[in-house]
Amino acid sequence: MKNLSIRLRLLLASTVVQVVLLTLLLANSARLMNEAATASMSTLVQQNAAMLHTVAAAYGAQGRYDELQDVLGELLDEAGEGLVYVRIGGADGSILLRAGMPQMIGLPKPDPEDSIGMENGMKRSLIHIRRPLLLERNQVGFMQFGVSVSVLAAAREAILHQGGLIALAEILLTFILLYGIGYLLTRNLGRLLRGSRAIADGHLDHRLPEEGGDELAQLSRDFNIMAANLQARIGELQTTAERLQASEQRYALAIRGANDGLWDWDILADSIYVSPRFCEIAGLAPNDSQINSATSFARLHPDEAPTFRQKLIAHMKGYSPQFMMEHRIRLPNGSYQWVMTRGVALRDETTGRAFRMAGSTSDINLRKTAEERLVHDALYDGLTGLTNRGLFVAHLKSALGQRNRDEDFRFAALAINLERFRLVNDSFGHAAGDALLRQLADRIRSTLRQGDVAARVGGDQFAVLLNGISDATEALRLTESLRKRLAEPVDVEGHTLYPNTRIGVALSEGISDDAESLLRDADNALHQARQSKAGAVEVFHASMHTKALHSLRLESDLRAALRGRDLTVYYQPIVSLADNRVCSYEALARWPHPTEGLLGPAHFIPLAETLDLIHPLCMQVVDQVCGQIRAWQTQSAEGVSLPVSINLSAKQFTLAGLADEIMAIAKLHQIPPSLLRFEITESLLAAPDTRTAGTLQALRDAGMAVLIDDFGTGFSALSYLHTMPCDVIKLDGSFVRSIMEDRRLRAIVGRSIELAHDLGITVVAECIETEAQAELLRNMGCDYGQGYLYARPQKAESFAAAPNLRTGSGVVR
Repeated sequence: MKNLSIRLRLLLASTVVQVVLLTLLLANSARLMNEAATASMSTLVQQNAAMLHTVAAAYGAQGRYDELQDVLGELLDEAGEGLVYVRIGGADGSILLRAGMPQMIGLPKPDPEDSIGMENGMKRSLIHIRRPLLLERNQVGFMQFGVSVSVLAAAREAILHQGGLIALAEILLTFILLYGIGYLLTRNLGRLLRGSRAIADGHLDHRLPEEGGDELAQLSRDFNIMAANLQARIGELQTTAERLQASEQRYALAIRGANDGLWDWDILADSIYVSPRFCEIAGLAPNDSQINSATSFARLHPDEAPTFRQKLIAHMKGYSPQFMMEHRIRLPNGSYQWVMTRGVALRDETTGRAFRMAGSTSDINLRKTAEERLVHDALYDGLTGLTNRGLFVAHLKSALGQRNRDEDFRFAALAINLERFRLVNDSFGHAAGDALLRQLADRIRSTLRQGDVAARVGGDQFAVLLNGISDATEALRLTESLRKRLAEPVDVEGHTLYPNTRIGVALSEGISDDAESLLRDADNALHQARQSKAGAVEVFHASMHTKALHSLRLESDLRAALRGRDLTVYYQPIVSLADNRVCSYEALARWPHPTEGLLGPAHFIPLAETLDLIHPLCMQVVDQVCGQIRAWQTQSAEGVSLPVSINLSAKQFTLAGLADEIMAIAKLHQIPPSLLRFEITESLLAAPDTRTAGTLQALRDAGMAVLIDDFGTGFSALSYLHTMPCDVIKLDGSFVRSIMEDRRLRAIVGRSIELAHDLGITVVAECIETEAQAELLRNMGCDYGQGYLYARPQKAESFAAAPNLRTGSGVVR
């Protein structure tokens, strides 16, 4: 629409107006015709209804239907196309009289009285009217008749068709008329358009013909005047441009040395002209456009003023091609701001002395502030404002250097850990955790002496350097004072918290001679303090370092052993107390360490759990056990083997596919799942989750038994015995070792065995070492026993597939 000419826009607009007006006119005419036709139709229906009712009531009340038939026939003949048929029905719905439209068999459904109108009549062309009628013996029947509206509809269509043709002709004539008028009006406008395009293309000598005396002709004359003035103005601009080029050459020296605020120093007159931007940077009033050198030098920062003078004199003597320096200037409010000053001097060709110097001053305060911030962030903790690990190590190095210079100088490094900090984040959010760290940092800062250094070296870990202590006693006194101060209640976002800290202390008299080692020693002491139940402060000694190194070496060796599948499995029989018959085995992992010999589970299972290596370790045990069971089946003449129980870690039950992985290993070795049993600690059952219960149930559904290990030493909740899937409980060895001397313990064990039996659970007693213990447990009803009385854990070669051990013969000692 935007690209159409004015002529076409005028035609389109006029045509649209005509179409809208004529459409409204036709619509209104159609509405009036419909209303008139509807009124005529309603009148016709009412007249026919009144006439037919009068005649039908008169004859029908006397039962003279034959005569009524003749009368209605005559009425239908005279009615022409108006009244088409008449039907009279009795009270039971039967038709008593038919007149007109003999081909109509059934009786059409009458039209509702409120739907009678021209639109509905045109759709149906026949309207059916039904009215009640009083017949002989006061019976109420009905009268139905049909009225044709085809004549009215045809007349309406003819009128609308003629009206549409008239409207179309009017639109066409209007279009032709407006096209001619538009052509006459826009002819001169087209000339103006072509002229404006010529001016835009640079043809400033283009002119329009000035014909006629109307407004468009006057517009052409004005256009010619404008084009002439524009041509003259362009000539003036070209002259001005040449003058500007000459002016730029005069100021080339100032522009070359300028960046932001410009200055021009007349050295002989000691007068400095400065630009408004220079005044803005330096904090001067806008009218201070001229100052002297003494005023400028007085505003320099004292630390940079000597260097500034030295560099300026060197440049004025010609020793440097350009003067450039970053420095600070004093603002009127007393604060200082960083700027970059550049300048170039003009010298006398004869004497070589500078007589003029010009340049610029740039505002670099934001950049310098950012650089200082980066330096600060690189050395200080952004949350607490304490020094970070890097700067703290630098302070440690300085203290070590001072100790090397002065043998009487002593210091101590503290590693401080905030316990249960993660619980604060999980309970109250990270904002509360940050607030807690900031308050603790403030307490550490306020507690330290002059010369001491505090740092945040980890998420919830701080470090402190106590400089200039007299001996270890003073270090411990200051450490305990700091720990008590940190333990005071803290209000964090409306919650009162009681922080608890553990502190490791490394003294300068130790074996460490570098900062990182000293900090490592403090960390080792902290690790010992976190494991200790006696006190919250531990002082580093050499054995801690040895223990840490041993732990690191053991970790590396354990990873290598898992990669090489060097772990082996020992087996200990589980015996029926009734007849001393071996019924199953317990698989116990052993690690044949290359330097430390055969290691039991206590030496490497906790480490494996800490390093998240427990699952691959246990799966290697399951794989070896399944292979051994398969070997026992092959060796047995009957092809049978005894079940083997395997210990599982609680961490493994966080894995979704644990049961499927175990069953896949059993299937790979082609052994029945019923030969595998799995021992779990009762602490896992005391706080079960959906995944744990599902895994245990999946193992039991596959035919594998579940044993509760170390029963009685953990939570000992009786509720889980009937809610969790388990088959066997194993009484802890601490009960068995004391059962002979403790009468009350015997009562507890006896009731526990009875309760397990009532729930359908069998009982195994561990660590049986004497025949007296075995006899007592047998009398209590305990089902199975395990311990050195029967056999120590041995390699698989020491046991047959289905042994039958008896006390006194065949027992492996």
